[in-house]
Amino acid sequence: MGRHAPVAAMVVALLVATVQAGLLRGPAASTPPPNWTLGGVPTTLIEVPTAAPVGVTSCPGVRPGAIVNSDVGQCTFNFVFLGSDGRTYIGTAGHCILGSSPFGGDVGETSWAPGTGPVAQDADGARIGEFAYAILLDPKDFSLIRVDPGIAVSPQVCHFGGPTGINADTPSGLVVLHHYGNGVGVGSVLPARTAFAVGMPSPDHVFAQGVAVPGDSGSGVISDDGRAVGVLVTIGVHSSSVGTSGVDAGFIGITRIAPQRARAATVLGLGLTLATAPPL
Repeated sequence: MGRHAPVAAMVVALLVATVQAGLLRGPAASTPPPNWTLGGVPTTLIEVPTAAPVGVTSCPGVRPGAIVNSDVGQCTFNFVFLGSDGRTYIGTAGHCILGSSPFGGDVGETSWAPGTGPVAQDADGARIGEFAYAILLDPKDFSLIRVDPGIAVSPQVCHFGGPTGINADTPSGLVVLHHYGNGVGVGSVLPARTAFAVGMPSPDHVFAQGVAVPGDSGSGVISDDGRAVGVLVTIGVHSSSVGTSGVDAGFIGITRIAPQRARAATVLGLGLTLATAPPL
């Protein structure tokens, strides 16, 4: 299961017991009403705080897990990509720059030529680049920032390490997942978190059991072997199916990285290669 196996094993044991107790039926009644869909399932976009939470700077710089600020608010970086144009790109969620429709539903897709995109800033409010691409169309919720020349960027996910590649698998069994996010409250206590999916049957999304709060939007999710699975974007009751292909249900929604990278590359007209790093 990888170098995090002891911790992951304990988490899985606790979460399996939770599933057996029936938690997959959904969260408490205080869950916000759905305002979007992921894989056709009504759900809620993870809120983007307009002010930076206190005490969530243990993942500094420009790297997966660090804070990114835009005109919309604060989110979390996911993965680094090397463009065939010689530029470096780093991702977050699409709704972190596009916002969300006041009426719910899809917002759209857009791209910006160099020198025209909205500014992206680091945790200290310093410019690190500009948005080059963004989409919020079910099941995609992804954006790319074109990093300014001279800005230091690390591809390694804080705390966990990786990504070692892209995980586009669709297994029916238990999958341990990790992410590092800057969620309000929990981000200052436990920014590095482990979740699990009882199967990942969809090539476009993953529904998993775990913890996500405002500020976690855009976090890069990796499997226990270090491969990039997708982007953390929604919370709520996610339940598409329970069958031989695995359980497609959970409290957090992850939009998968493989199809989104492909779409972004097509729109931008360039190649995008995931920058890898060793696991910790």
